[in-house]
Amino acid sequence: MIFLETDRLIFRTHEPQDEDGFVAMQTDPEVRRYVGGQAWPEEMARTRFRNEYLGLPKKTYGVWATILKAEARYVGRCGLRASAGKKEAYLAFFIVRAYWRRGFASEAAKAFIDAGFSRLKLNRILAQVDHRNEVSEHILQKFRFKYLSREEYAASGRVILLYELSKTEWKSRAS
Repeated sequence: MIFLETDRLIFRTHEPQDEDGFVAMQTDPEVRRYVGGQAWPEEMARTRFRNEYLGLPKKTYGVWATILKAEARYVGRCGLRASAGKKEAYLAFFIVRAYWRRGFASEAAKAFIDAGFSRLKLNRILAQVDHRNEVSEHILQKFRFKYLSREEYAASGRVILLYELSKTEWKSRAS
């Protein structure tokens, strides 16, 4: 199922042919550095793809396979994760390293922000980012996300920043 499209990207349900791209992304230490810290072992990535991603999402919320139209290639997973019972969701974008610095994360973020506020009628969109991930933080700030809080996880040494974008703020940028 195709959920959303941009000029260059398709966001659809994960399909069997996405497995190798997904595994390559999740086993890459550079991609995983800011989202949990460690690359997954290959077997774990394959198992998780088959059990937790294949055939999903099915409706609106979740991280969608992100396909580059020009190459018909899996280049990441992006989407909105719902907050139970609230008119808000968490934005997520993960791009295969070979496709970094081409604007795909920004393109995906904008598409899901637009869909979140117009199609899904959300009141706000949240995003969590590792404090060392300057590129993702820049993307959030470019779209007027506002810093809310910082949480430190002593066990892992990670520091996660929470950002928020309100529907009102998003609409005001267009005027």
